Amino acid sequence: MLAALHWLPLVFLWWTLIDHLRVEWTVNPQYNYGWAVPFISGFLLWRACRTAATSATVTPSLSGIRFAVPLLLAVLALAYLPTRLVQEANPEWRLVSWALALITVGSSFAVLARVGIPLSAFRFPLLFFLVAVPWPTVIEAPVIQWLAMFNATAAAELLNLAGVPAICHGNVIEIGTGLVGVEDACSGIRSLQACLMIGLFLGAYYRLSVRRRAALVFVGFALAVFFNLARTVLLVAVADSKGTAAIAQWHDPAGIIILVGCFLGVWAVAAKFSRVSSVSLRDAAGQTVDAPLAGAGRPTSGRARAGMLTSFALIVWLVACEVFVQSWYGRHESTVVAGPTWTVECPAQTAGYREIPFSENVNRMLRFDEGRNAIWPVGDMRTQIIFLRWDPGRVAVHLARSHTPEVCLTMAGHKLAGGLESRTIPVGDLALPFDVYHAANEGLWVYYCLWEDGFSGSANATERLTYQNRLRPVLEGRRNRGQRSLEIAIWSNADAEEVHSRVTALVQSIVRVQPSTPATP
Repeated sequence: MLAALHWLPLVFLWWTLIDHLRVEWTVNPQYNYGWAVPFISGFLLWRACRTAATSATVTPSLSGIRFAVPLLLAVLALAYLPTRLVQEANPEWRLVSWALALITVGSSFAVLARVGIPLSAFRFPLLFFLVAVPWPTVIEAPVIQWLAMFNATAAAELLNLAGVPAICHGNVIEIGTGLVGVEDACSGIRSLQACLMIGLFLGAYYRLSVRRRAALVFVGFALAVFFNLARTVLLVAVADSKGTAAIAQWHDPAGIIILVGCFLGVWAVAAKFSRVSSVSLRDAAGQTVDAPLAGAGRPTSGRARAGMLTSFALIVWLVACEVFVQSWYGRHESTVVAGPTWTVECPAQTAGYREIPFSENVNRMLRFDEGRNAIWPVGDMRTQIIFLRWDPGRVAVHLARSHTPEVCLTMAGHKLAGGLESRTIPVGDLALPFDVYHAANEGLWVYYCLWEDGFSGSANATERLTYQNRLRPVLEGRRNRGQRSLEIAIWSNADAEEVHSRVTALVQSIVRVQPSTPATP
């Protein structure tokens, strides 16, 4: 019974980490594969335990790191509190996900070492879980953009060689029947990340050398790029012959074929590697991979007592951190005074007004609770507005902040001019903050406002997601509020001040301020 205390802190940390990542795994199709990673890691841990328990290899002594382990564990435990505080207010922040993952994995190694269990057998199964942690946006966004543009450019060239006239605009391919966009998923990033996971797993399953595992991952990347390029060519060819509406019938089946093809291809290469190479029980450094859990690795009674005390202190600290986090936000939320909010009323009676239904793919990705997408002429300007609203919850924050005009406009082939500009438009008692994007060569202006419900208007200055503004809601005790966004696209060759004047008048005519309502914790 007392032996279970060793593992209680780790169970708590891993449950917290998986509960945090499950939102991204659910709402972001790019990371749906993450649901399989805990089970694969569990299988690898089980096999490591089984192999190590029957191994007769002597385990290296842990005396060299005996004093470093408590220090590492103390640092990780102290880092848990600020990480949880920031996580509550910024659940979609990728850096928080990585901080929580590294704390969990590092603590697992430290606890195993503290109780005297050899680490070599469990090194890869624990580190493997990191493939399920979303890539930092600063890395992921450029990779997606590059893959999408490469995919679209290469597909257009191949189609032209095949006799199908195609012109590439960013990640949009123009053909005779219309425009075909290369989405994030079609860029290859989804299968790229899944192939990384599959390659690492099969490399460990077949016990390949480090060099062959790296080659296996490279093969997976190459297959992902190849299959996605073939998929794009196929979909554009279908659109050219049957119209763009026919893409919907081929899109998902082609995606499934890609994942199956990549998996079978990587599996075939892994099996080939395992047949042509002997299975080595030692890694490149000559250290034992399969170390025993018995004999030399058995903890002494003194080490067991030290490990028990360490685990007890750790679980007490973790519970205290959770109590503090919940009380911090609960105390602030119980005293907050809710500010007014707003909605959008479109001029449906205006000549030329037309509502555009959201595609099934957009509905599936954004999962908003209320949405409007309409176009109509405003004087000599063509105008489009998109209004979205999400109810309170962690999912709302993830979805509202995951798609911004900057990424969408760039990937749609628009070239933005200058840096990002901020403008504030007063509407009644509110001041709506807008980010302004401008594609100069096309006369396109986009005003974008992301608003957090339930607080005064000044709080929404935090929606510009800088490091400073990420920390502000933590200090103010704000979390999991409802979100709403307003995006206005204007096509005009007027100068910036005239466009802003017209957009200001438009916003003030369609935005309706709603009275304050009591905030609920």
